[in-house]
Amino acid sequence: MLKSLFMEFVWGIGLYVGVTLCLVAPQWTTRTRMPRGRVFRLARRMGWGKPSDVRAAEVLQALREQVPAGADLPGPERLQRRLDDRRFSIFSILLLWLFPYLGVVAALFLVLNGHFDDGSPWMVPLVWGMFGGVLVIAEVDRRMLARSVPLEHTTLMAVRVVEACREPATRQEEARGHSRSSAVCASVDELCAALDRQVELEPRRTDAVHRARLRAEALEVVRNLHAAKVRIAEGDSAALATLFGIIGSLLAGTVTPTHLSSSARPLVSAELLTADPDWEGPPLRNASLGAKVLGFGLFIAGLVAVGKLLSLLSLPEPLTWALVVLVAGAGHRALKRRIPVPDLPTELLPAPQAPAPLPATPADRAGAGRLP
Repeated sequence: MLKSLFMEFVWGIGLYVGVTLCLVAPQWTTRTRMPRGRVFRLARRMGWGKPSDVRAAEVLQALREQVPAGADLPGPERLQRRLDDRRFSIFSILLLWLFPYLGVVAALFLVLNGHFDDGSPWMVPLVWGMFGGVLVIAEVDRRMLARSVPLEHTTLMAVRVVEACREPATRQEEARGHSRSSAVCASVDELCAALDRQVELEPRRTDAVHRARLRAEALEVVRNLHAAKVRIAEGDSAALATLFGIIGSLLAGTVTPTHLSSSARPLVSAELLTADPDWEGPPLRNASLGAKVLGFGLFIAGLVAVGKLLSLLSLPEPLTWALVVLVAGAGHRALKRRIPVPDLPTELLPAPQAPAPLPATPADRAGAGRLP
């Protein structure tokens, strides 16, 4: 009976994941993965999670303390709306993949307590492989949201830079094991990668000349952000005002609704950018797609190996479940932070320019004045 129940769980999970992937995977390729269902509206109405109005108010207050009066700053309502949209979209994605995750946990419970895997050695690798597969699919789906809504992702990364730059006394908790400079550097690098993704994805169907200008502008913004980051890490307090001025102008553009005419503005005001920011560091680079797929495969294979090892040790049931929880938590953290996911390269390259014309020879100049 337990074995038949286990097979029903396996078939149900496989059918659910297969049907969901058929509906979701095309949205990955077309960049239309924007969850807007009843769950999204219910979460917004009930106010689940940390209120975004408090977060937006804290960010705007930190920006006003550094930038001069009259500088470009986002509106509080629009900033809160961007943060809410992304937060509840993530919630909807996680809720979508929660059902197969719970099904895999139930199947794992049957395997560990039913002791019917002795004659079928494939059951334990199958369950742990499905466990790792669900985690990988959910994480990829979460990351693909950044490709579908690049403005929301850039807004969130800019907000994280402001939160990382806040004084330690005003922060809610200390990041143990990380200095303030390392947190600022990491957040600025993530913002630069998000800005690169935005300019590569947003104008795909626009004019080629406009696309080239936007890439060149983004390159200047990235160079100025890195220059300010280096100065802050070296202890230059004046660089914080420069960084916040750039972020405030950037947020003012990213929170603007795209259907309005005011959205057709530069990424950052030109007067905030320095022509020579004195930074010539290497661009950010991601691994190849093959390396990323290999990372996913190794992650799933590692979970299968750990699960098989736990089944062979014949440990007490409470200890086994405690190890399962630890392995699941550690694996999920490694998947989010260490293992790369399919994404665009985070290297900004200036638009290719036409080669300069060769200087005219004396024979060409002599023949230029003759009529054909």
